[in-house]
Amino acid sequence: MKILYLCPDLGVPVLGRKGAAVHVRELAAALVRAGHEVVLAAQMLNKSPWEKAAEAPCPVLQVRPSLNAGAAVLGLKEFNEALGIENSLPGELRRLLYNKELEAEITRRFESNPPDLIYERASLYATAGVTLARGFKVPHLLELNAPLAVEQSAYRATGFGELAATSERWTLTHADAVLAVSALLKEHAISAGAAAEKVWLVPNGVNTELFHPGPSDPQLRARFNLDGGPVLGFVGGLRPWHGVESLPELVQRLAAKHAGVRLVIGGDGPLRKRLEEELAQRGVRSRVFITGLLPHEEIPSVVRLFDVAVAPYPAPEHAFYFSPLKLFEYMGCGIPVVAPRLGQIAEVVRDGENGLLYPAGDLESLAAGCSRLFEEPRLRRELGAQAAKTISDGFTWDHNAARVAEIYGRLRPARP
Repeated sequence: MKILYLCPDLGVPVLGRKGAAVHVRELAAALVRAGHEVVLAAQMLNKSPWEKAAEAPCPVLQVRPSLNAGAAVLGLKEFNEALGIENSLPGELRRLLYNKELEAEITRRFESNPPDLIYERASLYATAGVTLARGFKVPHLLELNAPLAVEQSAYRATGFGELAATSERWTLTHADAVLAVSALLKEHAISAGAAAEKVWLVPNGVNTELFHPGPSDPQLRARFNLDGGPVLGFVGGLRPWHGVESLPELVQRLAAKHAGVRLVIGGDGPLRKRLEEELAQRGVRSRVFITGLLPHEEIPSVVRLFDVAVAPYPAPEHAFYFSPLKLFEYMGCGIPVVAPRLGQIAEVVRDGENGLLYPAGDLESLAAGCSRLFEEPRLRRELGAQAAKTISDGFTWDHNAARVAEIYGRLRPARP
């Protein structure tokens, strides 16, 4: 099968280090391993010219915005600056204009040799996938990772009001199938008008060739100054909705009971400076090693250093719709996780069987769970082994690639 994989979102540099980019590459690689031909079409390859590009598992077609669209966006930015205001309008206008440009370029490039399937990562205002699939007369599978208009309104403030929600509803209802990464997003798609029988639940996964149980690297332990005490771990972006603000107090609480405790943070982000300042204020900065951004292939070695991994998401104002990639990666490496009882987390982590759950936002319970696992090595091993089995049995990119082929097989006979 020839698959055109669309990722039109400027916020997902497909050869970069963000979790969303890892998702795109890993699924593409799994589709290739399954014997399919894949071409990945994207607007952005790397966030920074200084960042080493990840290796692409398939041919990558970069479709850049035109100079005319860029001029329109720049004009709107300058208008905002003249008024001394900030809003999301320039970015939203860029997304709107990009649809026609992407449609025209893809049509031109694939007209003589069209794909059998268009698989698209849903993004705000992205309607080109539906239009292209109609033009090529092939099925269109839409992967939904967030309630796009709600997320835009909550985190970035939309400038076009109802238009964002309307375009999202249009795309969801016109796709041949919607692949939602969480049960809540499946409900969201159906509530937006997508037919229930067209919406599939396909959570995130891991590449078990990378994320699997194994011994920790002694050289890495020495480099991170892990001198034999228990190691707590976190991997991910240092951003507000990941709950990293709780880490300084968590380390302080654990240090009072476990003298040699260390925290390894695998990642970087806008909250790093604030995090470092609070760690220093609480007197625990020397116990923490922050790696900064890492190539994805280096993350498994970091995770295998952990005795216990945390995913300290706070209780959000909206329903928890995430499918946390870090959770699957921790568990794939056989590391016991302490995580909040939220959304999909509580569906994957079975308390006391393959991890520990606590009430979201309850730092005392989070610290108690970590402390218990530090003190009970046998329990750590048992939970870690069951965690790895949970992932290998059902949460891998290869499983997801098989689901894509299954859904395509069900759709294809029904189309002309």
